[in-house]
Amino acid sequence: MGDNTPRTIGLPMLIVVFVSICLFSFSGIAYSTAKNSLEQTDGIIERAQNYHGACNEAERTLASLESIPKTETTYSFPFGTAMEELQVTIVPGKDGDDYDIISWVVSDTASWEAPTDAGNISGPQGPVGPQ
Repeated sequence: MGDNTPRTIGLPMLIVVFVSICLFSFSGIAYSTAKNSLEQTDGIIERAQNYHGACNEAERTLASLESIPKTETTYSFPFGTAMEELQVTIVPGKDGDDYDIISWVVSDTASWEAPTDAGNISGPQGPVGPQ
């Protein structure tokens, strides 16, 4: 007549479902990691381009000086999100016909300030204790 042996598909099906869930999870994690890395790289590339643009502007400015300053002079070239600037400091050379660059520095133009609102019951890191 017919084959009366029970069919066991339960355990293999559970294994297939478990492996599928693991693969989907790992692919989602890999995708989000790659997307985050791409966004960080884009930010780094943008900052480097802005910095090199400020360097080019500094070189053009120094090359187009009509006369050499008699004292130490600092030129500022903001770049990026206006939070940084390139500061170039020059002094007159020994013979007076040229200048020497004594510093070529990137500095922050803004600083982070902690909130000082006494009526605020929570701070940036969580609740504030009694004052």
